[in-house]
Amino acid sequence: MSVFLVIDYITSLVRLATGAALFSSTHLPRLIGGPIVLAVVFFIIWNYWQGENWSRVLVLIWSFLIAIEGLSSIWEHAGGLTGAMSQPVLFLKFAMAVFLLYWLNTRPLRAYFAGTPTAIDQLNQSLAGKLCTAVESYATGRDNQGWRLAFEHDAELFLDCPWRVVVDGNLSFATNSGVEVTPDLHPRQLLQNVRVKSAHVAPRTSDLFIAFEMGIELQTWSIDPQAPQWKYSDPSLTVTADSLGLTAHPLAAHISTEDSPAND
Repeated sequence: MSVFLVIDYITSLVRLATGAALFSSTHLPRLIGGPIVLAVVFFIIWNYWQGENWSRVLVLIWSFLIAIEGLSSIWEHAGGLTGAMSQPVLFLKFAMAVFLLYWLNTRPLRAYFAGTPTAIDQLNQSLAGKLCTAVESYATGRDNQGWRLAFEHDAELFLDCPWRVVVDGNLSFATNSGVEVTPDLHPRQLLQNVRVKSAHVAPRTSDLFIAFEMGIELQTWSIDPQAPQWKYSDPSLTVTADSLGLTAHPLAAHISTEDSPAND
């Protein structure tokens, strides 16, 4: 946005300079007002990057006006994009405005500017720092096997999808490796009594990555887009995931926050 305004300002200066004395009284208000407008725009953009919602609203208004201007240009060229593209700056402004109108209204962006934590944020805040106290398997039917990881403060993670444990970049355990799980190979030896450092979820696939101390990472992935992947719960939060999205339910506030596959 600021780039296009700078280009417009410089272009107007060039036009003024070719038409009459640049510093005449006729053009002095534009010469003085231009930098002031640019300063205001940069102030808005700075607050936009800081996540201020009022700046998002102003950017949406600017985008709407630019989109209307672009549509008007296309209409003047009998509805043809080819004619409108003959003015590349105007066409790029129109394309960016349309993109911003869509992007700034996506759910993750609205949550970011509203200061509302996403399901991923809530999961990371709840799980980070917790000690893994138990790792055990359970039958899920049809010869399938799920896994339960217990953490301190009554937190639990149920894994109904394939997962593995990587230590310092080396594969140490995988549920679908075809190797029988023995006491020596049990993931309990890797994860129990180790503390979580952080948790991350892939936005589109809901794959879960949990970083533990000592360079240990738990990684999940999905093989069935319709099947549940994993579920995390503690006394204040429940987060469920499948390949179609991520849903968090803060139990204390009885508020639902959903992250659809558009979490990008």
